[in-house]
Amino acid sequence: MICPYEVDTFRHRKRRQYTSEFKAQLVTESQSPGASVSRIALDNDLNANLLRRWISESKKTGRGLSPAFVPINLSVATTPAVKKSSTIRIEIPRAGGPVVVEWPADQAHQCVALLRNLLQ
Repeated sequence: MICPYEVDTFRHRKRRQYTSEFKAQLVTESQSPGASVSRIALDNDLNANLLRRWISESKKTGRGLSPAFVPINLSVATTPAVKKSSTIRIEIPRAGGPVVVEWPADQAHQCVALLRNLLQ
């Protein structure tokens, strides 16, 4: 078997250096939905912890954030979205048609008592 490297290179092995573009590309890939950091690291012959460190560094510096999420300011609605009602309405679907119970909201305690008796 032919060895693809010299044995002496292990003692004087230098660290690999990666370009910022390469790091940014892998960080972006890792942010896509369903992406596995471990799989991306293995596919690129990296240790997963190294890629996780690049991800955390990009979060600290603010680089590598997904452009799909942009903060927006929304105005507060002045009218309530839900119309207040003075009745309680409960609709129970059944095979022969729904059973509808309407009860005055000011007598909610009696509605609770009725439902408790029905559900026992």
